[in-house]
Amino acid sequence: MEANNYQQVAWSCMNKYVGVTTTDGQSHDGFIAHVDQDFVTLALPTNEMIQGMPAQNSVYRQFGYYPGFYPRRRFYPRRIPLGAITALYLLPFFL
Repeated sequence: MEANNYQQVAWSCMNKYVGVTTTDGQSHDGFIAHVDQDFVTLALPTNEMIQGMPAQNSVYRQFGYYPGFYPRRRFYPRRIPLGAITALYLLPFFL
């Protein structure tokens, strides 16, 4: 598939959870945050929490560690050239 076709597919999957495989064999999964003429930007989820707290469910209470505090996942941007994409596919996402 050409880069132009991946651009159209990426645009139609905007804000959805996708998997991407590149020509160098790397695989990434995240939300499509931006698409332009040359790149797709993914928001990659991590296990880091705000204030550097680890993602351990057993540490937190049902409604947060402190009153009014609820740790949230961080997302990091990753720009991938359209010409380097060999596969782009939707993934299931559950809350």
